[in-house]
Amino acid sequence: MNYNVFIVSSPLQVMNAIEAVEHFKTQNNILLVLHTGDKKHLNQMKKMFNFSDWDDIEYILLPLKIVDKIVFAKTINDALAFMKKKKIEKLFVGEFRSDHVNHIVNSLETQAVYLLDDGLAQLNYNEEVSQESVQVKVRRAIYRLLFYKLKTIKYTFFTIFQIKNEKIIPNKYNFFRKQISNKKIENVTFFIGQPLVELGIMSQENYKNELIKIMNFYKEKEFIYISHRREKIANVQELSLALNFTYKVFDTLIELEMINATIVPSSFATFYSTAIVTLPRFIPKAEYTVFKSQEAMINKNFIVNISNTYKEFTRMGLKVEQL
Repeated sequence: MNYNVFIVSSPLQVMNAIEAVEHFKTQNNILLVLHTGDKKHLNQMKKMFNFSDWDDIEYILLPLKIVDKIVFAKTINDALAFMKKKKIEKLFVGEFRSDHVNHIVNSLETQAVYLLDDGLAQLNYNEEVSQESVQVKVRRAIYRLLFYKLKTIKYTFFTIFQIKNEKIIPNKYNFFRKQISNKKIENVTFFIGQPLVELGIMSQENYKNELIKIMNFYKEKEFIYISHRREKIANVQELSLALNFTYKVFDTLIELEMINATIVPSSFATFYSTAIVTLPRFIPKAEYTVFKSQEAMINKNFIVNISNTYKEFTRMGLKVEQL
């Protein structure tokens, strides 16, 4: 019997795994859920499992401590022992940058490996794999001494994006589009927040100043801020009090929240959240806008990748407003 394996570590990866099951009509599907022990994050993934039938769901704890990383190659070999006698037809994975995930993929024998979307990371795939920093090279050299299997993986992309010089199969979100019912639209803007402060991409003060400009852009509408799961709620609360806006914290992906909602906003906005690309598939009548900050507002280490993201937004026909 042939099996199909889906390796996921985020809610969006789960969503795209379900779309892959629909698109490829796979059977005998095994879901490998990678996690760090974060219960909130894990629960967000679990909320989506019932959308598809899985023959088996296995949980793998990713290493955080140095000692766990040292023994990871052996630990994962033991954890995947049940897979050794199974013939894998297709392997789907949502993360290409993690050495631990790459080791898992290289530990499983398969005929084909597909890369699922996980945010906007895939837009910079070629740069990521061709321009290893010295730090990354040293880390991987150490991991290889610890028996990590880090052979370069050739992916077929199952994606909503255009990736240069790569084989692509378009993800049209046909499964979740079937779940949509009629919606009532209200005169509200949902601003999709991002953990730019937490990731060191933008200072809290700059983030606040950019939000002031965006709120002024939508002064004729009610403005509701949608907090990202990786944002510190204290930061969001501070901004909410200072700028006098309402914020919401969803238990699952905003895409799923909107699919299930009976009332949806008339407009969505963000800096560069992936949701601004996926949501039009489900709510085509809403307006979608991305706001682009001046480079001086952004940590210079992130400017190139962010610039590539806005180029893709422009290519896709999204409305880009310069702040």
